[in-house]
Amino acid sequence: MRYLLFAIILFITGCKKEKSENPITDKKPVHTTQQSSGVSATPNNIQYNPSKSEIGFADSFKTYYNRKGNNYCDNNDYALTQYTFLHFRAILDSSCIYATVDPTNQSDINKLFGFADCTSHHQTNSARFGWNWENGAMHVYAYCYAGNVRSYKELGTVALNKAFDCKLYVLPDRYVFELEGKKDTMTRGCADNAAIGYKLLPYFGGNEPAPHDVRVKIREM
Repeated sequence: MRYLLFAIILFITGCKKEKSENPITDKKPVHTTQQSSGVSATPNNIQYNPSKSEIGFADSFKTYYNRKGNNYCDNNDYALTQYTFLHFRAILDSSCIYATVDPTNQSDINKLFGFADCTSHHQTNSARFGWNWENGAMHVYAYCYAGNVRSYKELGTVALNKAFDCKLYVLPDRYVFELEGKKDTMTRGCADNAAIGYKLLPYFGGNEPAPHDVRVKIREM
């Protein structure tokens, strides 16, 4: 019965293409933004130059496109998954530099990659890495729902055009996120030995859709 209900949730999720995952709760309050050290700052409104954003060495990565005016990436699906450990590498290139129409939305967290959990909808239980471009740096976050409660933590900053490692460990009472060797924990909404759900692909937003074509490269390890 549990899996039948989950199949129904998944079907509804696949059919429903809302404009934004959650226009209110996906916003990261401006006062929580941390200024990262060791990263040279450039304005948020730096111009995106598509001719300088290709990454020729990343052929082994799968490319996901968030097209201008959309939140969801191309060919978005909800493939069923079961994880005890997720490891992937990602590349965010210069197409991931952007300025939001409303400056207060600049701190919104875009979703990188992860999964729904506890055989439930992803806004009930899920774990993902997130990112945004703010204060001239690319910030990466742990981003979760546990029993309908959203939480997030900044994990650090990464360089443009350079692959970075993301690892996510599923434990009975928590998740362990790891970015380039730095770990932090997040609350989990169930005590199953494995995360049973569906895959969550790149999503832009937040309140606003992609201001131009945004490209994310991911390789599951």
